[in-house]
Amino acid sequence: IEKCKVRFVVKYVTRQTTPHNMTSSPTTSAGAHRVFVYGTLKKGLYNHRLLSKAKFVADARTREKSFALLLAKAGYPYLIRTTDDPRSVPGELYECNDDTLAALDVLEEISTGMYSREILEVEVANGATPTALSAYFYLAGARDDLNVLPRIDAYTKELHDEVYLPKDQRGAGAYGSLP
Repeated sequence: IEKCKVRFVVKYVTRQTTPHNMTSSPTTSAGAHRVFVYGTLKKGLYNHRLLSKAKFVADARTREKSFALLLAKAGYPYLIRTTDDPRSVPGELYECNDDTLAALDVLEEISTGMYSREILEVEVANGATPTALSAYFYLAGARDDLNVLPRIDAYTKELHDEVYLPKDQRGAGAYGSLP
């Protein structure tokens, strides 16, 4: 895992136009919410149980190449916007109900600012032409150790199994630990 300095970009840019092949809302006509996950919520990983009632849509990746994926000391990924070697991030796209979305907000500690729920465009393979869809995702909040966290290209099962430490096993006061 390579260590690098990453400039944290606080602003969030929204597109003013919607391409003809992209839906503009992360909520479907049936009321389900599309959510893009890139870490411990992916299939086969520790927190995927929270998506047990969600529908897997497809493997996906961020359409914008404006992100860096960092690895926190407790072994979970931390997605930030950056201008320093920005990249597209791979993950999975799900459709979930209001209760599941609320549970994800609790896991990602929206109320503390650890993450914020944002909207982005993801691309899913749809035959020869990728389809762009809007989805919710969790963007990392500010923290004082961003410049020392290692950068990763993707959060894999192998990496997860090697380094992930569940919240209830983290020391008191650690980022992402239980109160």
